[in-house]
Amino acid sequence: MAVSVNEQGKSRTPRLAFKLTRETTLVLMTLIVIVIASFVFPNSFPSFTNFSGIMRNLALDAIMCCGMMVLMVSGVFDLSVGSIFSLVGVATAALMKSFGWPVWMAVMAGMLLAVVCGLVNGFVTAKIKVNALITTLGTQQIFRGIAIWVGGTNIPALPEAFNNISQSKILGIQGFVWIMAVVVIISAILLSRTRFFRQFYYIGGNQKAAKLSGINVDRMQIFGFAFMGLMAGLAGMLFASRLGAAVAIAGDGKELGIITATILGGASLYGGKGNVWGALIGVIFIGIVNNLMILATVDSFWQSIVIGTILILAVASDWLVSRSK
Repeated sequence: MAVSVNEQGKSRTPRLAFKLTRETTLVLMTLIVIVIASFVFPNSFPSFTNFSGIMRNLALDAIMCCGMMVLMVSGVFDLSVGSIFSLVGVATAALMKSFGWPVWMAVMAGMLLAVVCGLVNGFVTAKIKVNALITTLGTQQIFRGIAIWVGGTNIPALPEAFNNISQSKILGIQGFVWIMAVVVIISAILLSRTRFFRQFYYIGGNQKAAKLSGINVDRMQIFGFAFMGLMAGLAGMLFASRLGAAVAIAGDGKELGIITATILGGASLYGGKGNVWGALIGVIFIGIVNNLMILATVDSFWQSIVIGTILILAVASDWLVSRSK
């Protein structure tokens, strides 16, 4: 091996630099958890049935994380996603059951409603200049109330054609999992490869500089919230299709898991970094942790405590890294 000498006469050997990113760390942590879980629960965890169940449970969260990652890259987040999830599900179901709309028309109307909800969040945040936290905390309650008003407790016995959107199988995998895969791939390409979506990174990195460079920050923020609304609405519609019924409180509390997974996957509360693949890894990690707690028959309240703790640790680590830089 060749040895080089620096100005002070000290010899040094070349070293291979390896940058340990948050995404890489999370992948390693996930693999370690999988290996340990396979030894602790050898008869239940490392099975096709269990892993397919994990994928089914996390598929809808992965769709919502695509939208949340776009927002967090630009430096904001949305607390109303769970309520949009519920509202679109019950609204789509009500149009089919109470008004007799064809499935395709009800689905399109539900997606439009999801975008409108996102536009409301975006307009209030970008144009009226209300903080995104306050805006989406308020619309969370508004959308949740409308969902309960429209759907009551639940709307059961949805049309078979609608249920088949999620329940039909291709190669043994349910339809909504395939839809998740398509959404994740398209979102990853859009955020990393297209000029339009790359503007979110500039906004999150330095909003004033983005404005000076000619980026219409308000328009981009409104679009980001609309995209988030669309993802939350799509997930809510697919959940109703999978269940065969629409539940007005189905999305309550989902925002915690979505934000946690997105931050774990590399997003920052300060904006400017993150990618969709990282968000997907974060969702998988959270899904495996939840699955292990179920296998270990951990009480449900402990599950909330664990996820909340993971969120705090993720945010704290992000703050420490940003401070050190």
